Amino acid sequence: MIRYARFLLSLAFLLPCSAQNAGDSIAGAYNGRYHCGQWSDLYVQISRVSHAEVIGPLTFDKPGDQGNDITATVNIYFHRSIAKSGMASYSMTGTYDAKTGTLHLDPKDWRGAHPSGLQMLGLDGARDPATRWLKGKVSNANCDTFELAPPGIAVPPLPVPPAAANPNSVRPEKRLNPTNVTQYLDPAAYSPDFEYWVTAWSDLPGTVHDGEPIDESIADMKGDKFACAGSQRVAWDAGGAKGTAPDRVGITERFVVECVGDCKGVTYRPYIGANVTHFGLSAPLPTFQIKSVWAGGTAFRWNFSRTGNTQPPPEIYVHRWTPTTGFGPFDRVHTDAELTGPGCRAPRTGNK
Repeated sequence: MIRYARFLLSLAFLLPCSAQNAGDSIAGAYNGRYHCGQWSDLYVQISRVSHAEVIGPLTFDKPGDQGNDITATVNIYFHRSIAKSGMASYSMTGTYDAKTGTLHLDPKDWRGAHPSGLQMLGLDGARDPATRWLKGKVSNANCDTFELAPPGIAVPPLPVPPAAANPNSVRPEKRLNPTNVTQYLDPAAYSPDFEYWVTAWSDLPGTVHDGEPIDESIADMKGDKFACAGSQRVAWDAGGAKGTAPDRVGITERFVVECVGDCKGVTYRPYIGANVTHFGLSAPLPTFQIKSVWAGGTAFRWNFSRTGNTQPPPEIYVHRWTPTTGFGPFDRVHTDAELTGPGCRAPRTGNK
């Protein structure tokens, strides 16, 4: 009987606090977006910091504590290129005033891997009492606003913007996804040569990179378990208008074209009878996957030309990458040194 009375007394103390907190609670999972040159997705999990004190069977809020302190875990989604996105997570601490509806969150610590150039974002805003949406400003000089829908509410989609940075998506080298260009390269098709185009040249505002295009290309190849098999340097003619590089493909390999210098106006074409895929803007640098139709592999030639007459002509390298997996019992674990190799990078970097 005594225990039952204590339980009822405890419930009498706790129910009013719970009822009061339920209507004003900011805790929950919010989905929305933030604007840093372009809109990107944002996920925020907010928790209320409890300052309750337990005395025997009863729980009390400390005198004078208004329960304003909150913590949050944030997932920000960002653009690595016009064709790729990434996600990073960090923790936040701050306050929420239920009387005014104002919210303030400061970034604290990263939770896991993130690009070195990515900055944590702080949030200052307010909660709409009718809709329960959180809206406000992002504390970053390159950003302006954010909006978060309350738990259980879907975020309306944004209108699709025009592809201003991708004006010629008909061209394989400027498509967002890889394109099989086997028929395109057929001499009977009379197709124009590919334009040398670095994906970063199509960047939208707010794009975050891990390094130079060649650094990102090498990271992609390592991630796909390809090892550097060597590089070919393009040899230009006396006038610097036309260049060539010999090459070969075994079974299925990838080829990355890296240009250093005045690279605008450079065009190129692999002269080969094989199954060829151009990665377009889905790769940091012009990248091909070539599958030989002959069992012993195929020797072929790269042809380059350019419209500019600046001297000296740019330095161009074609890096060949070979797969390290897919051979069944012959697969083995490769070291980073084996995957990157001594080459597959121009002696000097900096795509202009």
